[in-house]
Amino acid sequence: MSQEFDKRLDDFFRTYQDRGMKKWQGFMISDLNSAVEKFEKHDYTVYCKKKTMSEEEISELLMIAYSNHLVVSIQLKELDTNAEYSADIVGMVEGYNVDHILIDGRWVDFDSINHVEIN
Repeated sequence: MSQEFDKRLDDFFRTYQDRGMKKWQGFMISDLNSAVEKFEKHDYTVYCKKKTMSEEEISELLMIAYSNHLVVSIQLKELDTNAEYSADIVGMVEGYNVDHILIDGRWVDFDSINHVEIN
């Protein structure tokens, strides 16, 4: 029986034709696909600089949003490693102190704000 099995095995490997890369295409797992899509989407999204606002304009809009529970979009002055602007911070103004604003649980330095819009 061992010789018969060995013979079958030898015949199989001698006549086997590999399908090349075709057999590997089905192994792209969903986590990898979503990571690739996220990476590609991030690479092609470019945020333009919005009009720079004065401290008075920024303060006025933030106080209106805070007192009326409105959602705001904030663009920061800071650039990322590619010298591009990041996505706007969007949320409700939850609080403030002397030089920081609390938006959806994130403290934002007042001096780093470039532009504010009420949504």
